[in-house]
Amino acid sequence: MQSRKYKSTVSLVLALLAMSATAAKADIRTTIQGAASGTTVTVSGTYTVTAKITVPSGVTVKGPATFKFTTGASADGFYIPAGNHNVTLQSLTVTGANHGIMVYGYSNSIQSCIATANKNTGIELIGSAAKNNTVNNCQSYTNADTAAAGGNADGYGAKQGCSSGNKFTNCDAHQNSDDGWDCEKSVSPVTISGCKSYNNGYAAGLTGNGNGFKLGIAGDNVAHILTNSSAYSNTKGDSAHGIAANHNTGKIQISGCHTYSNKNKDDLGNAVVSNSTLQ
Repeated sequence: MQSRKYKSTVSLVLALLAMSATAAKADIRTTIQGAASGTTVTVSGTYTVTAKITVPSGVTVKGPATFKFTTGASADGFYIPAGNHNVTLQSLTVTGANHGIMVYGYSNSIQSCIATANKNTGIELIGSAAKNNTVNNCQSYTNADTAAAGGNADGYGAKQGCSSGNKFTNCDAHQNSDDGWDCEKSVSPVTISGCKSYNNGYAAGLTGNGNGFKLGIAGDNVAHILTNSSAYSNTKGDSAHGIAANHNTGKIQISGCHTYSNKNKDDLGNAVVSNSTLQ
């Protein structure tokens, strides 16, 4: 028979371990932000975070893990500033922030992440320093914004002066209040390959444009590259197309793509199309 002293010792050890685990989760933001270049921060389970996490250059944050941000529209979730580079975010689910993952920096890698139920675009590359970033094997869905009544929250964005070498590969976007992808005012071609965009234009009671792939805006003259991708069932938005040049006058390159069952026919502008079946 075990003594009461033994049982008390075991209980104390278990309690201390539980306290340690709780403290570790509560301190994860400090751990990531204080990590040195070359460090891999391994995360697991679920973290509740009350402010954005700024990831230093050269740091990898590797899950699987879920980050529940309580910031809402007041702050982004994972944030990579313009001067930061060689960050890897891998196997993370991000929810409850403004932008789930916001990248101003360069040569960063977003791998196998999920951005869902954020208050703006799920994963966004933005600004003139944003170049040579790769977003691969990610999902972005049910993101919705109230500030523009659903008109801002895309699955993915490459916007506002984005520079060269940005790529999205093997990603899915669905059920976002605005578009699946939005490349508004990216100044260099964005490559989108092996991706799917469907059921966009409505989420959380909010309605936006609802395009599968929105590849520019008036004033753009950029030849974005869309290959081996599909856009379908984008029917709930107020101006939904599978592919929309959206007044971009550049010779968008479309190859191996399929669009069908969208609200409107594709808006191709001056696109060059090959080996594709389009609506």
